[in-house]
Amino acid sequence: MKKDRDEAENWKAEWLTIPEFADIRPINLLHKEQDCAAETRGQQAWQNLHVLVRARFFAEKKQEKMWLNITADDRYKLYLDGEFAAEGPACGYPSHYYYNRIAFEQVEPGVHVLAIHLYYQGLVNRVTYSGDLRFAFAAQLWDESGQEVPLSFCCRKTDAWQGETCGYETQFLENFDSRRFPECWKEPDFPDAGWESPIPAAWADYKLYPQPTKLLFHERRKPQSITVKEDGSIFVDAGEETTGSLCLVAKGHAGDTVEVFCGEELDDRGDVRYELRCGCIYHEVWTLADGVCRLDPYDYKGFRYARIVPSAGVTVREITLALRHYPMDSAACTFTCSDAALAQIFSICKHAVRLGTQESYIDCPTREKGQYLGDAVVTAHAQVLLTGETDMLRKCIDEFAQTAQVCPGLLAVAPGGLMQEIADFSLLYGQLLLLYYRFTGDKETVAEYYDTARGILLHFARYERADGLLEQVADKWNLVDWPENLRDDYDFPLTRPVVAPGCHNVINALYLGAKKTLNVLADILGWQAEYELAPSLAAFERAFYREDTGLLADSETSVHSALHANVYALYFGLLPAEKEEKIISFVVDKGFSCGVMVSYYLLLALAKKGRYHEMYELLTNDGTHGWKNMLREGATACFEAWGKDQKWNTSLCHPWAAAPVPVMIEQLCGFMADPGAPGGVRFAPHIPEEIAELSLRVPFGGKTYAVEKKGADIRFACLQNREKEIK
Repeated sequence: MKKDRDEAENWKAEWLTIPEFADIRPINLLHKEQDCAAETRGQQAWQNLHVLVRARFFAEKKQEKMWLNITADDRYKLYLDGEFAAEGPACGYPSHYYYNRIAFEQVEPGVHVLAIHLYYQGLVNRVTYSGDLRFAFAAQLWDESGQEVPLSFCCRKTDAWQGETCGYETQFLENFDSRRFPECWKEPDFPDAGWESPIPAAWADYKLYPQPTKLLFHERRKPQSITVKEDGSIFVDAGEETTGSLCLVAKGHAGDTVEVFCGEELDDRGDVRYELRCGCIYHEVWTLADGVCRLDPYDYKGFRYARIVPSAGVTVREITLALRHYPMDSAACTFTCSDAALAQIFSICKHAVRLGTQESYIDCPTREKGQYLGDAVVTAHAQVLLTGETDMLRKCIDEFAQTAQVCPGLLAVAPGGLMQEIADFSLLYGQLLLLYYRFTGDKETVAEYYDTARGILLHFARYERADGLLEQVADKWNLVDWPENLRDDYDFPLTRPVVAPGCHNVINALYLGAKKTLNVLADILGWQAEYELAPSLAAFERAFYREDTGLLADSETSVHSALHANVYALYFGLLPAEKEEKIISFVVDKGFSCGVMVSYYLLLALAKKGRYHEMYELLTNDGTHGWKNMLREGATACFEAWGKDQKWNTSLCHPWAAAPVPVMIEQLCGFMADPGAPGGVRFAPHIPEEIAELSLRVPFGGKTYAVEKKGADIRFACLQNREKEIK
């Protein structure tokens, strides 16, 4: 992000920490995945650490606007005079750490208080770059004239939060004890005498950059329904999958408890399934102090239902949902259709993208909460179409580029502390760059990250044999698809690392596809193509094409043809056109004998070959492998697999299944971003005759475009400029 890099370190932050971290030497968590000796976990004593910070400041006169620069490692929640203001920053590596610039408007004369709730998770996982023994914060305030406003900080630790980890050690359960917590700590008149002063973090070696994306959107609202049961327990239904937390106000006596069970679905008895399919167990206990207490969890979950069980004598006075996700104006992109199921499919995918776009493109809001490169290709494509904005996509491109410091072939998940490498995902990096260019026409960004895309291919070239095909790519996981039972019996042992001799199809199809993509990027920049592909394409055909079936086999020695061995070759156009017809018929007949992410490439491959009706029929198929099956199973957000029982740990909100969003908008309705077209947009609809009526609104370039179909009449129009702010 060139502009951000130019602005780096404009803010000369003074990092502060608590005495316990003053002399600790931070740990470098970056290493190749298979270099297990390099992995070092943080000290167990410093995990799940909550620290409260207060700072008073004085405004001599009314300020139209004041500015606060703030950051923290791992995280902060900020309040001004007791009112929530922001949380952040987005996760980053110390070499590229983010800070936020917060505006306070209409600040009245007098004394005001900033309250900052800091958190150090201390786990090595996909969520954040923690467990490295870095715990610090920095904050600096300016008035409307640009003068710095002095801040004097005081702080104290709190042990009110206890709990085991859940998911893939991605968060701590929040068993909260109100007796151990100063409930009004963020209020201006709270007495903080006796709190200690934070001290400079002498080890702070961060390189700071302004966060290039907006702050999270927060909303407090009532659940759809609240039912008090005969036994005194309370059943809560949010109405749909949500990301956030359940907030309570209750009255009781010290030591009374309220148990909270959250889940994505109900069990066979109609109770909340708090032992989630994805592996999280959402059962927490709140211990009350005397009088009225508040439960306001720090972290977030993915859930729909909750059961609240107060002990005798406890009165639950208020139940609200604290929801969070990246800003998305739900009215910006809308889709209605006479095919009710198709409209519902769009809805559950749109909702999953909303929930799965937090401060990055997370794979799910429950078990993992990490940004995976392969998932991001699908999620980003949908999110850009739904919002008309590309800031999150560009941030994603940059964050994966940063992982070249670990391996030029990139990591699979970034920018967390877990070092995971998936070859398939690395080879899809160019798709992110191409997507960004298509929606922005920004050649400068393509040029900036071109060497990253090129470096990936140079890394994999070490596994090339004489004919240019890859063999035994052993330093990264060869995924093909996930879960394993949705690989369509792919006939090659995908051990970790790969030890079987010979070539297999998918890794080579992706490798050649990445080379073709890099040539396209070079052409966009007016540069010479990197690769002469004819010899490699011929080698690919010799190794995998079977004349007797007209299909591609899984490996150079196999006679089996999995869907996956044919989809990527079709998507990237790796065979002569005359040899594609049987493959097209094959993949149509096979349908979705694959995982949900691969469906994205299958549907788009059919569109590239002009097979729009077959694409539509697959999209709306009634079988167990399709989005209609998710609807039958009660989905309000698209699942991790086609059905709840098709994966051993299925999460019920996973935007890598959001392929219908780009497929419906671009391939069916015909709205396509194209930098070479007038206005950057072209229109080529392929709406099936079966759809009598359809209406699409899609944002692009600050405008709203509309597609309407009534009977045989199809119209396309630019309606008006649209406001950019999310209201």
